[in-house]
Amino acid sequence: METGAERLLELAYGNHPKSVLLKPEGRKVLRILREGARGMEELMKELGLDPLSAAHRKHFYLLLRPLREKGMISTRRAGGKTLYHLSYDGFSQYLRELRKEAEFWLKEAGGEGKEKAP
Repeated sequence: METGAERLLELAYGNHPKSVLLKPEGRKVLRILREGARGMEELMKELGLDPLSAAHRKHFYLLLRPLREKGMISTRRAGGKTLYHLSYDGFSQYLRELRKEAEFWLKEAGGEGKEKAP
């Protein structure tokens, strides 16, 4: 059974074969940012990436782009640095997707167990 984290990462990275390689690092990004906002260099170092390497920077942006596009992480400027932090938007998207899936299955089951909203 898929965990909530797996579903979130599935929303962000989809099911493209290359996404299999990004999902473990994506999970690590979410765990790191759960502890608080991080600057790019700090986050890269925690991921084992060298901020001075062009290839590592490219990988970093490739890794974070889907998480940002789905609204799971956001950025803000503070003290001349860009800080990455978790954002509610992506998580609310996950909840909407989960609700749509539940409504589909409940409708298929003839509405059994479906409760009316207050």
